[in-house]
Amino acid sequence: MKKSFETEMFVDGKKLPLNNFVQETIGNIMAGFSKSLKGLGAAPELIEVKIKRLAKPTDVDAHVYP
Repeated sequence: MKKSFETEMFVDGKKLPLNNFVQETIGNIMAGFSKSLKGLGAAPELIEVKIKRLAKPTDVDAHVYP
């Protein structure tokens, strides 16, 4: 297996251990997803994603940018 990504994942501030397979899988998913978005010129060197659970779910239009 060739490694292309150094991937870290933190949940509530705690770093989770990720083996090489999981690091590559997450890295490839996020890089592939990023390439499909408008406005991205070249392949990214660094991708940061933050996800925060809302206290209460809210109805939104999925096609509108916040």
